[in-house]
Amino acid sequence: MKKTVTAMMVMSVLSMSLYGYSKEERVKDMQAMEAAMAQIQKGILSNDDKMVIEGADNLKKSTANVEVAPKWKMDYSPTYAKQQSGHILILADKIKSSIEADRKHSANSSYTKVLGECISCHNKLRKWK
Repeated sequence: MKKTVTAMMVMSVLSMSLYGYSKEERVKDMQAMEAAMAQIQKGILSNDDKMVIEGADNLKKSTANVEVAPKWKMDYSPTYAKQQSGHILILADKIKSSIEADRKHSANSSYTKVLGECISCHNKLRKWK
């Protein structure tokens, strides 16, 4: 019985230490998301549908790469972070479909909502005021 409990404790400690998403990787992913948002904005402002679609695809790719740290490594809810990234993925699809349907105002509205999701998350996670 003691061996089983000890083995379980060792496994849980090892699984926590194997978590490999570092701060540097998170910063890199956030910078990729920011670059994708800039690409979308530039495409909207220059009336370049292809650039907007590529930016939306890049946003989806970079958002999908972001990992949520385990609860014990952070002071916020992983559920909240997952929810925010899910919203961003949905809005990126809306941007793309709006551009493809030649509804630029709708694409711009979805872009603004993505920016709101970013700011909301940073307010909570980075405790921006």
